[in-house]
Amino acid sequence: MTPAKSENANRAEKRDHRREVTDSIIKMLEDGVAPWQKPWEGSAMPFNPTTERPYRGGNALHLLATGIGREYADPRWMTYKQAAEQGWQVRGGEKGTHIEFWEVKERSDEKDAGPDQNGGESPAKENGQRLIHRVYTVFNANQIDGIPEYQPKQRTPFEAVQAGERILANSGARIEHDQRDDAFYNRRTDSIHLPPKDTFKDAPGYYGTALHELAHWTGHPSRLNRPTLSESYRFGDLNYAKEELRAELASVFMAAELGVPHDPANHAAYVGSWIKALREDKNEIFRAAHEASAATDFVLSLDLEASRAETLELAGSGAAGSLQSPERSRGQKDTRDEVETFQPDRELVADAANRRAFDENGVGQKARQTDDNSNRSAANTGNLAASFAAAKQVTADALGESARTFGAQTDSGRYNGRIIGETAHHVVQRLSPQTAVAHMKHLLEHLPHAGDNVAIAYSNDHAQVRDIRERVNTQERGR
Repeated sequence: MTPAKSENANRAEKRDHRREVTDSIIKMLEDGVAPWQKPWEGSAMPFNPTTERPYRGGNALHLLATGIGREYADPRWMTYKQAAEQGWQVRGGEKGTHIEFWEVKERSDEKDAGPDQNGGESPAKENGQRLIHRVYTVFNANQIDGIPEYQPKQRTPFEAVQAGERILANSGARIEHDQRDDAFYNRRTDSIHLPPKDTFKDAPGYYGTALHELAHWTGHPSRLNRPTLSESYRFGDLNYAKEELRAELASVFMAAELGVPHDPANHAAYVGSWIKALREDKNEIFRAAHEASAATDFVLSLDLEASRAETLELAGSGAAGSLQSPERSRGQKDTRDEVETFQPDRELVADAANRRAFDENGVGQKARQTDDNSNRSAANTGNLAASFAAAKQVTADALGESARTFGAQTDSGRYNGRIIGETAHHVVQRLSPQTAVAHMKHLLEHLPHAGDNVAIAYSNDHAQVRDIRERVNTQERGR
């Protein structure tokens, strides 16, 4: 290695992106100005205007926090090269912001790369794949000349309320307004309990609380099976504080995507625990943001699929219709899939890129059958439509006539829940008390049986199926 290369390598090893991000978040927590500690209205999640894709997980949180710290009102971020390709120019002397990017590549015969850019060991290679980690520098639109003025979507207070009501209704969560001044998610009954709406000072106060509890709801074993929910037992333990962090981050992300003003909870009781957890583990804030993004995606997918089903029903197209989905929010555009949730030690946060988001028809998406596979050849559109209609009846029999059935999103969807039945070409999985998803059998690595509680994760029209080991815990989660 030449002296110049050796110097560059030493410089790269000295930079620890995750430590730097974590330290900046700790400082904001100590000052009371972290994104989830401040009320705001009309904010949007950071996104790349050259690709129209949102940043997710730790990148989204880091850019959101950086924007607050530098008083940027514009949520657009991009690399120098991306700006230049559009004819825009980053002003001289402007300081960029680092984000990280993880990419899954097929394993070659090369030797392991050894320590990663953050000074830790590279994740183990599995299933013939390896993880590539890169750090990129991006600039905010406020640092760039020539870029068109940002035109945020303006929502009236009525539209914001309507969006909040829709997301709660389409989630299928059981929500009871039966408390005087308390709000919590009850894991034993799988239900959310809130005070009456008219007891809140305003709509942001109500929806901020409701979305926070809905975030807890997503962690149930039948949904995302989040350990910080299932393994926290009492106020004061570390997992309890970690789950509160995930729920509040998710409520911030959801509020930004929906255009609902964010009204933060009183976090004084948790700040000390959060700072302690972050100081002890530089990866914790990235895990929290990753799981908060997963919770947000889960809730938004239920909303979008319910809206699509209603549109199909109104159009009279049926399950096999070719109607395009409703216009998606920026948070539901394509984003690069993060490392699969079946690898819990790899809580890695990806830059925006390639998650296909819910834009196919209700029969189970693209149905790209090929003649070299008899099962796929048999699953033509007509047979799929009949099978999907039967799947809807399975759902109705198990969950009630008002329950809805959606087709699985086969590029990168993730679904947790118990199998409630099967049809000729579909396996039907319960997602919530009012929703189920139909998986095409030929895309599953193996077929689960009725009664199995499983996690099904898709990648490029192939799905892994894993058993879920339920954790028993009935502790209420209060805000």
